[in-house]
Amino acid sequence: MKQQSVVFSLFLLPLIFLLSFSQQDVNSKIDRFQEIQEIGYICEGGFTVGKSGCGDSIFWNVVQLKEKAIEPLIDRLDDTTRSKAFVPNFGGYWTVGDISYVALQEIIHDIPTFDLLPVEFDENGCGYCAYWKHLRAGPKNRKQFQKEVRMWYRQYREKIVWVDENRFSSCDCRGEHPNGGYYLYIK
Repeated sequence: MKQQSVVFSLFLLPLIFLLSFSQQDVNSKIDRFQEIQEIGYICEGGFTVGKSGCGDSIFWNVVQLKEKAIEPLIDRLDDTTRSKAFVPNFGGYWTVGDISYVALQEIIHDIPTFDLLPVEFDENGCGYCAYWKHLRAGPKNRKQFQKEVRMWYRQYREKIVWVDENRFSSCDCRGEHPNGGYYLYIK
């Protein structure tokens, strides 16, 4: 019995180390979000990571982690550390939390953002800026949004399926998606 316990421990310790190292690697990549200078917005012509309008390679490196990045990205949704990237149309700078949500949306398309916020999409006014105004109103709002996204993901992750398609969620980009697809919640 003691020998089986030793063998089991010898198997389990490296596995725990690998999982821990993997998680540290994901977190260290997300830590670099504050260095991002551009989030993809309008990518003229074919998509190329790092090309003007297509987004920073730091962002796409995290998106390419796919499922491994989902929980760590949710953990960062309340992070107000400012990046170097300016937010077009709405003004101000992207925070690590903002970038984390966009990366999450690139991994899982069609997350029901406004179902998770206590504000409506402003159809007659500023549109999506209702999202920005709410989150920028205070850290409490970001914490609540993080909680709602986490609960949504945990409730529906079994209904999320992989789709092989080159559709982008966060930018007007054409070409091959760095992931070659995305997850989609099937209702």
